[in-house]
Amino acid sequence: MKTPRFQDYFGELSRGDAYGIFIDDTGSPGISDAPENFHVERKTWVAVVVPPSQIAEVMQQMPHALSELRKSVGADEFHFTEIYSGKKQFKDVDLQVRLGLFEFMAYIFSAYRFPVIVQTFDPETLADVWARSRGQLPDSIPPFNFTKCEDLALFFLLLRLKWYMKGTETYPNKEARVFIDEGYKKNGIAIRIPTFDDAFADGQICFAKSSSIYPIQLADFAAFSLNRVQLLGGREHRSPLDARLLEILSPVAFNYVNIEQKIIPADQQGPLITLADTRPNGPYPPKLS
Repeated sequence: MKTPRFQDYFGELSRGDAYGIFIDDTGSPGISDAPENFHVERKTWVAVVVPPSQIAEVMQQMPHALSELRKSVGADEFHFTEIYSGKKQFKDVDLQVRLGLFEFMAYIFSAYRFPVIVQTFDPETLADVWARSRGQLPDSIPPFNFTKCEDLALFFLLLRLKWYMKGTETYPNKEARVFIDEGYKKNGIAIRIPTFDDAFADGQICFAKSSSIYPIQLADFAAFSLNRVQLLGGREHRSPLDARLLEILSPVAFNYVNIEQKIIPADQQGPLITLADTRPNGPYPPKLS
C-alpha cells in the first residue's frame, strides 16, 4: 500500500484522460420490516462509472453544486441518508427542500446516464459461493477476506468493473481511476492489485473522503437510492412520502446496468420503476458489454 498522488489523479480526471469510477456501500443492518428477499445482513457495493467524455465536466461542476448546497441549506456535502432522514446538517431543512435535492440528483443521473454497477452478498450467497467453489476459492487475496460478505462483494464488483472496462470502445487506451469511499480502508490509502492492471490505472483502487473526491457523492446517491427503492418497493403499504420518493427515483432505475427493473403498482398516474433483486445476476458476475 502507498499514498496515492491524489492531485495528479484529480488533474487526470479534470482533463478527461481517464474514466472515473466512484464506489460506496449500503445496507440496512437490523431493519425489522425488510422485504422477504432482502436479507438484513446483506452487503452491497455500488459503483458509478463516469466516462472520459463526461468526467471533466463533472469535476468542474461538482464544486459549484456544493457551493449552492452550502448557500441554500448550510450543508457541506450531499449525504443522502442524512438528507432523507433530516439529520445532522439537514436537521432543520424543510422536507420539500430535501426532496428537491433528490430531484436534482435524479435529474443529473437521468440526463448523464451514468452507468451504475452493483454487487450484493449476504450470508446465503456467500455460503453458496463457497459450496460451488469446491475448495478452489482461497480464504483471502489481500486485502480481501473472502469469508466476509463485505470483502467478497467488493472484489466481485471490481471484477464486474474490470469486465465493463474491457468492453468499452476506448479499451485499452483509456483506463479508470477508481475511488472508494473511506471506511473499508482509511482515507489516503491506495492498493495495487495486479488482477486489475489492464483496466484500472496503475492497477490501483484508492480510498478517499467524499469531501475531497467530490464525485464519490454520486456513489452515495446511487447506493442510497438502490437500498431505499428496494426497501420501499418490497413493502405492501407505503406512506405518501415513500410513494413520492419512489416517484422521484423511478427514472434512475435505468442507470443500473446489471440489475433487473420491475414495475410496482402506484396510486398516482404512471408506473413506478424500481430495482428487483438485491443480488443482481446471482453471485457469479457475467461479462458486461
